[in-house]
Amino acid sequence: MKKNEEYVENRGRDWLMFLISLAGAVALLIFIPEWVWISFPFVFTALAGAMGRL
Repeated sequence: MKKNEEYVENRGRDWLMFLISLAGAVALLIFIPEWVWISFPFVFTALAGAMGRL
């Protein structure tokens, strides 16, 4: 990856963001389930970064 690109790979940060966004999605699912879809882009983007696919 070029150094001048916006995304810098940091798997630890990405796994942490995935877990935080997943916890947020679960909280939304429990308390206001009609809004759970709002969290999906955050969950799946963080998961892709953690898996090294970005």
